[in-house]
Amino acid sequence: MQVVIAETVSVVHRITCDRCGKAAERGEPGFHEMASIGFDAGYDSIFGDGSRVEVDLCEPCLRDTLGVWLRVTNRA
Repeated sequence: MQVVIAETVSVVHRITCDRCGKAAERGEPGFHEMASIGFDAGYDSIFGDGSRVEVDLCEPCLRDTLGVWLRVTNRA
């Protein structure tokens, strides 16, 4: 037996790069090449205890901004 309920689900429809302003909508080419980084700041953080820190970047801006520190490996 299956029990079915209706649920409301939020999905990202559009992402805009915070560095260059490039935007992509779900279903468009380039949407999956956008990177979203987010974390909750910890105790005594420079961002403030418990603050939410987020950034959205296109792949070229991610590479240009953080490239020298990124660890990129091929997963076969």
